Amino acid sequence: MQLQFDTNPRAYNPLDPESMELSPTEVLDAISRFDAVGLWRANLTTGLVYWSDIVYEIYGMEPQKGAVNVSAAIEAFHPDDREVVSRCMEEAANHKTGYRFVLRLNQPDGNYAWVKSVGLYRKLDDGTEEIFGYIQKFSAVARSVTILTQD
Repeated sequence: MQLQFDTNPRAYNPLDPESMELSPTEVLDAISRFDAVGLWRANLTTGLVYWSDIVYEIYGMEPQKGAVNVSAAIEAFHPDDREVVSRCMEEAANHKTGYRFVLRLNQPDGNYAWVKSVGLYRKLDDGTEEIFGYIQKFSAVARSVTILTQD
């Protein structure tokens, strides 16, 4: 099969995968096909946090129904990184922004794995405020943190 590329310009909206004829499910599948990428959300009104099954896998835990113990989730990070995780969440909630970090997560075997997490603030139609995002397990050689600021 020889590839042929369409050279006709189209009006794609880079913020809308469906304008590129990709469903949200296809986008998530492409992102997580080769790397462990899990989704999570934290309800800022109730304080409850929910994980997808892959987040549990990244943490080396069995999936469970219901909310997650946030304190235990933060304690799973390297002792030098825990304050950064807490500060990222607090800053995103207080300033209605987001963050990105690459930090060390403790694994069941006692070693640490590098994970990248991205969190974004959103306000739902009913007024509920949340931070939602993803966590991805990967190999890295550097520690990195980015916190979004308001425009």
